[in-house]
Amino acid sequence: MAKVDIVRVDTPEGNAVRAGEPVTVSVTVAPDRGWFNDTQYLVIDFIYTETLDIAANLSVVDDDVTIEDTSTINFKVKAESDASTGEYYVQITNNYFEQTIVSGPEDGTITVSSS
Repeated sequence: MAKVDIVRVDTPEGNAVRAGEPVTVSVTVAPDRGWFNDTQYLVIDFIYTETLDIAANLSVVDDDVTIEDTSTINFKVKAESDASTGEYYVQITNNYFEQTIVSGPEDGTITVSSS
């Protein structure tokens, strides 16, 4: 499997994530190599840009991930009340292909807001 990269992280609703208010996130990878072929192989984490640590207080709502096509997935992310405000990268591991990809500042980030 050729390496793919995240090319876009978007919140189509245009909202920041706030405690208790899930927000839809769309992630697109390129090139299209069928990387998003089965949600059972995907593990999604969020990395706080200030520390580059995986955030334990952000999560995908009910592990509900929808495959839009083989290069795009959609999911809702929620923040716990103790989540740090700021920007977060998306990290996705595909256990079938044994690859992990991480978004960067040029791809878009998820914003967590206190209000």
